This record gives sequence, C-alpha cells and structure tokens, in this order.
Amino acid sequence: MATIDLQVAAPVEARCRECLPGLRAVADEAVAELAPAPATFTLRLVDDEEMRELNRRYRQLDRATDVLSFPGEETPEGRHLGDVVISVETAGAGGGSSLERELKVLTLHGILHCLGYDHETDDGEMEAMETRLRARFLELSEVPGAQRSGTVALVGRPNAGKSTLMNRMLGEKLAIVSDKPQTTRHRLIGILSTERGQMVFHDTPGLHRPLHRLNRRMVHAAAAALKEADVVCLLRDAATPFGRGDAYALDLVAAAAERGRSMFCLLNKIDLIAKPRLLPEIERYAGRGVFEEIVPVSALTGDGVDELLELLWSHLPPGEPRHDPELLTVHTERFLVAEMIREKVLEQTRDELPFTTAVVIEAWEDGEERTDLLASILVDRESHKGIVVGRGGKRIKEIGTAARQDLQEFLERRVYLELRVRTEPGWREDAAVLSRLETG
Repeated sequence: MATIDLQVAAPVEARCRECLPGLRAVADEAVAELAPAPATFTLRLVDDEEMRELNRRYRQLDRATDVLSFPGEETPEGRHLGDVVISVETAGAGGGSSLERELKVLTLHGILHCLGYDHETDDGEMEAMETRLRARFLELSEVPGAQRSGTVALVGRPNAGKSTLMNRMLGEKLAIVSDKPQTTRHRLIGILSTERGQMVFHDTPGLHRPLHRLNRRMVHAAAAALKEADVVCLLRDAATPFGRGDAYALDLVAAAAERGRSMFCLLNKIDLIAKPRLLPEIERYAGRGVFEEIVPVSALTGDGVDELLELLWSHLPPGEPRHDPELLTVHTERFLVAEMIREKVLEQTRDELPFTTAVVIEAWEDGEERTDLLASILVDRESHKGIVVGRGGKRIKEIGTAARQDLQEFLERRVYLELRVRTEPGWREDAAVLSRLETG
C-alpha cells in the first residue's frame, strides 16, 4: 500500500484547505494504481516564493513554475516514488477551472514524471497516459451522468471465445463463429451504443506464434488492439488445461500492460466446468498482479456477461461517441459478406481442410430485385479444391445454400450467389492477396 505524505506550506494553507480531501483521494488512487508495490510519495503545496527558490537551486531558473517533480529511488524501507511540488499561487492564476481541479491535474502530471515519463522526449506516450488518468480520476467525478466512450480489446488464444462474447455483448451476430482456431483473422470492430455512451469492441485474432505472413498480420492486429484500447480483456478458455499457449498469451498481455489502463482476465466457458475448478485459475491470474478483475463468464450462455458489461462501462473514460450511434461496425458490406461465406466453408469442411482457405468477392451487382454476387474460395493446394467442391459438386452447393440464407437476412433482399474455387499456392504469404482480404 502506498503512503502519501501531503505537505502544505503555511502561506498557502488557508487558500487550499478545502481542496485537500479531494486532492489526497486522487493522489492515493493514482499512486496505488500506477505503483501497486509498497511505496511512498511526497506531495508538497507551496507559494511562488518557495517554488522560485527551488527553481533557482535545481534548474537555474529565476521564476516560479506550476509544478516540479523529483524522482525518487529504492530505499532500505522500500520504494520512494519521488516528490512533487506545486505552487498553489501559480496553479490558481490561470483561471478557467477550479483550484482543486488544477491541483489534481498537476499532481497526476508530476507523478508521471516521477515514474519516468517525459513528454518532451517521448512520442506522445505521456500525453496519452495523462489524458487517460484525467478521464479516470477527474472528469467522471465532476460531471454527474456523463456519457462514456472508449474501446475494449478482446484478446486471447485461438478459440477462447472472443467472437462469441462480442456477439453476446452486442446483442447481434457480427463476428463469424467456428470451433476451429484462427477463425478470426482480422481485428473486427463492433459498436455498442446506448444511453450510457458508446463501447467499441475490438475482436482480435488469437494470440499464437506466427508462421506465415498471414499469421504475422493476425498477431500484429491483436498487438495493436492491446496498445490502443482503453480496457483490455484477456480471455482464457477455462474448460481446457493451462498450457504453453496460455502462458504465451498471458506473457504477451502482461508485457503490454500499461499502467493506468484497465486490465481484466475473463475465464470463459464456465458452463463446461465445475466451480471448484475455477479457484486455481483465479489464483493463477490474480497472482500476476496485472489484472484489476478476474471475471468468470460464459459467452455461450450469457452467464456473468451482464456483470461484465457493468464493469466495462465503469472503466471507460468519459466522452462523446466516436462513431455514428446507428452503426454496428465500421467494416464494409463486402468484407462482412466474404466472412459469412468463409464461415460456411469452415462449417462444411470441418476437420478435412487445414486453415488454408479464404474468400474473395470478385463481383457485386445490385439489381432492382436482388443482389448478384460472385465469390472465389481460395485454397492453398490443388488437392484441397476437390474437398471444397465435393463429389459431384455437392459440398460447394451446400456451402452456397447455407451462405445465401444468411446473406439474404443480412442484406435484407434476395441474393444470387455463385461460388468458384481457385487454387492460389502460397496465398498466405502474398501481401496483395492479404490486403484484399482485409477489405473484402
């Protein structure tokens, strides 16, 4: 537990007395989150005269500034994060916001400097962190009923249930679902808009060791979501034994954990296991010190999902919707249609075909009464072509029939679908093909 030493110089004591409870609360919460290990931190409020003297002594600057930070060091008693000194007079001279809010803003700024952040030399990392901290500790408490808006990254091993969970939370089927790993190949964006604000889900490809250019793009998409999201949820298939793949995913997420960002671990598929089996899993993930919450859920049955949504809403920053509230996703119809067809290919081929198929929309024509589509199913080897086509063309017809039913419901009109199977050796290494797949 961090210990905060809040010092107030006599000349400014009367001016900031009413600010102290709120200021201490923000300092306590911020230090506890940013430096969870036992630590000490000193926050001193002074007047311009004392601040000017500190600037003369340590910066050869003959004037008062609003804040100074002095990073600390490890001591025999533990870690001292450092000292932050704020001039109450300079902080209160700018106008436009209350003194208490300005002191809180400067405190967060100073704490980040003590932790090694430097806005003068980094690529905006400190500014982004500071914005997130302000949203977390300041704005929501100052605007009752403020809308929240932010991104939630769903990451985890292949087949952990990320797409099923996103569909469940959206209340609509957006992501294709299969029991085959690596079904999700791109970062899929799902948008949940309510009166509370907007939650933007990033359903990511499964974390795995990449072997092809396609796989490297998949892992890169997941890593990018980890870096950009306001809240990160690591999904773990609790119905399977913990293995090297789970350890790999956990290490990746832990390494990407950014202080100030909310991190949850979701133990999924609890409908398949007895509750006593959850305890070792909860202890395993809680022991890493990375996650604020360990949440058991079942994406399939919905068990625990409402509680999860409440947690996610409470950890999103305040703000206006980032997308049109009428949108469910930002992806094009072409992309979604190609994904729906690929889902039927996965369903029909089951274990007969490795993960070497893709779908490309070759032609799309909207008529008065129906939409005509021509799509190519790409396979890596000539021998795979026969598997997709089937004896006498039976399987390709079944794929087409199943896909057409879903497409007519999605597009809300009649659909004529023609499917072709094309051999494209090494398409998983072809940058042009992969770029086309990302847009449909």
